[in-house]
Amino acid sequence: MQMQGTQLQGMQLQGAQVLGMTMQGFQFAGATLDGAALTNLRIEQGELVAEQGQVTRRGVDLANARLLAHVQNLAASSPVTVEYRITGVEEEDPRYDPTGTGSTFLYTLDQNVDGSGSWQPACSADADGRHATIPLAAIWDNHGNRVEVTSQFTFGCTTGVVAKCYRWGYRPWVTGYGDLTTLHQICTRVARADYCGNGISHTRNGTLINVWDNLPYPGPIQAQGYTPLGMFFEAGWSTRGAVCLSHTRWLLGGLLIAAACPDRLIAPGLGVLGATVCDFPAQLLGQPGGARMFNASYLNLNLDLL
Repeated sequence: MQMQGTQLQGMQLQGAQVLGMTMQGFQFAGATLDGAALTNLRIEQGELVAEQGQVTRRGVDLANARLLAHVQNLAASSPVTVEYRITGVEEEDPRYDPTGTGSTFLYTLDQNVDGSGSWQPACSADADGRHATIPLAAIWDNHGNRVEVTSQFTFGCTTGVVAKCYRWGYRPWVTGYGDLTTLHQICTRVARADYCGNGISHTRNGTLINVWDNLPYPGPIQAQGYTPLGMFFEAGWSTRGAVCLSHTRWLLGGLLIAAACPDRLIAPGLGVLGATVCDFPAQLLGQPGGARMFNASYLNLNLDLL
């Protein structure tokens, strides 16, 4: 069972300068260490690497490095640049490596609030008490789509689902299990209950779900196993969101979900072509869309509405 959440990156933006804005991505250009430029900044298998002069900097060498990020109000035409610094680097905990492909690094970031020299943590504390991030070589747009660009990358807080999916084993650079870049993207839809694949989350932070995949040998990475008592099959998933849906994770927003993607709510067995509601994984066999991940969840009541 895993604890999912609502945020993709989990980044806390602080200060009047970025009020109401969202993180767009960190720049590969403009990074410095001890006042000197870092060149060829890049992500190698979840690790930040750069050159400074003739020396390659990686791991703990990058403590105190400063980086620039773009944040943006979707209604504005141009992003705002915000400065961050790496205040700590440590190896990832091996228990978050189900594929046994080697621990990467966690980076602790502080934000320069409003450029005033007042530095505040970029991430809230995770379940281990760390204010940590994981770097990934892509960014996510406001619809929850993974976008690869040459100029930017993501630092995902370990409280956000981009990092959680990495920790569940879906490391985009790992080979031998099929396309883990795609599985990581699907996982971000699952973790946020983004049924329609439009970037809108329909869950609450800390909600428990049971997840599994159908990756080829030596997969699966997350096996189906035993469904905990009280949990029921929820959905099969692709990069578009829910391929089919049995029930929502929380008993809220059903009408909104139906309005946004009514094809997800057409029941099978009624003579309707394109039926996309399923109560058992076996019903996915007749569904188009290529479900690669699946989950079960409790029938959580929205007591706030009672």
